[in-house]
Amino acid sequence: MPGSMHGSRFAPFGTAVVLPSALLAILAALVLAPSAFASKTQWSVFEDHPYLVQTSPEIREQTLNEIQQLGADTIRIELKWNEVAPGAYSKKRPSFDATDPSAYPGFSRYDELVKSVQSRGMRILLTLTGDAPVWATAGGRGGNYKPSAKEFARFAAAVGTRYSGRYGGLPKISYFTIWNEPNHIQFLKPTSQAPRLYRSLVDEGLPALKRAAASGSKIFVGELKPTPRKGLGPLEFLEQWLCLDKKFKRLRGRAARKQGCTHFKKIKANGFAHHPYGPVGVVSKRVDIVNLMGIKRLAKALDLAARAGRIPRGLGIYNTEYGIQTNPPDIFVSTSPARQARIINEKELYAYNYPRLKSHSQYQLYDDPGRSGPPAVKWSGFQTGLRFANGTKKPAWDAYRFPIVVKRVTRTRVLIWGRVRPRDSGRLVQIQKRASGSYVDVGARIATNSLGYFSFKAKTGDYRFEAYGHDGTTSTSQLALLGTSRTASPIK
Repeated sequence: MPGSMHGSRFAPFGTAVVLPSALLAILAALVLAPSAFASKTQWSVFEDHPYLVQTSPEIREQTLNEIQQLGADTIRIELKWNEVAPGAYSKKRPSFDATDPSAYPGFSRYDELVKSVQSRGMRILLTLTGDAPVWATAGGRGGNYKPSAKEFARFAAAVGTRYSGRYGGLPKISYFTIWNEPNHIQFLKPTSQAPRLYRSLVDEGLPALKRAAASGSKIFVGELKPTPRKGLGPLEFLEQWLCLDKKFKRLRGRAARKQGCTHFKKIKANGFAHHPYGPVGVVSKRVDIVNLMGIKRLAKALDLAARAGRIPRGLGIYNTEYGIQTNPPDIFVSTSPARQARIINEKELYAYNYPRLKSHSQYQLYDDPGRSGPPAVKWSGFQTGLRFANGTKKPAWDAYRFPIVVKRVTRTRVLIWGRVRPRDSGRLVQIQKRASGSYVDVGARIATNSLGYFSFKAKTGDYRFEAYGHDGTTSTSQLALLGTSRTASPIK
């Protein structure tokens, strides 16, 4: 991320078209009742840790400006334990009160980010995660090897207090999650004990965070990766963590004792977070993969776990990290940038239609730059951004702002579904059909729901829409071609 590129990465939106004042005056008269669609409240979650946490204040603010203009309403922040803790790389634990927020020297950049996000009226989802300080791991081995649940609980209490709305003039945070991808080989070690380790982190950390945080705060668990690659598969991990057998029945007797499950504490969480990366299509049930199209498998597993008394019934599922890799730049990926734009819209429609799924996520704003080394190493990061690493926009940038999908419902009719994500872009849209190299308005302008979603039925064809801003400007979506995604994106 060379500093010389930063100035070109934050170009303003395309030139706006100003409507005549006479037309503005009659917009209300043109509004029709929107086509029937369910009332949806799903969050638009966005994350970019390098640009929001690990950079200068100027770039942080520019990045937040852009994410806000894109229309996201929730920022996920991974608060990394070793980035705030004292003596994080020492094997010997420093002498300090680990429940005291003022005893942690590394909070300042998180404080500034939290204040900036909340000043914009955006929601924060704060993930308390590793790496753990070396002194908080077994034998001072570091690398997230058997992190101490007791020390994590003290850290959780400090975080809850700091962002309770009652400390040092800092704003409160109301949504938290516990640990990032505990089923990943890098984030909890050893893998064979990861479910038991996570059980301890949740058992100790969740109530400590709950006691310290603002009243009414919601705490989610999970944050699982979607495949067995580089760790445990999500359903296998869920079974072992919640002390269940292959049929999601309670472990008993010798099996329970072997897994340390004889005194299991019901997990009083408020939601379940998941990272549904993976193939964009349906995956065989014989494989332990929970991608976005397989999210109902996760819901079924959670319902069985609730029936066994391990978690509350009906937990909402939150997609808290998700993206589609592109080639270029990643040569190991088959999905083009144009295809990425189409897929992220289709997957948002899928999420919209599944009420159990409470959020849709985009990770990140910028691709990770290529790393030094052979190709497998060079492209081992995430190339899921809406911009390339050099700042150039991908087609997905516009697709994220103004999602649109055209889906066949009969031989001659299609459903046009879309969204005006930025709040300042208005709530009126005009559907336009491509015809003989130009675009023709279809019907009158329609109103969206409170989050900007709309749907409209029309004759078969390729469509886009224009959105009308409160200030008289217009913005145009990408062209949505009739069809469905077939290109899969490999898993990192």
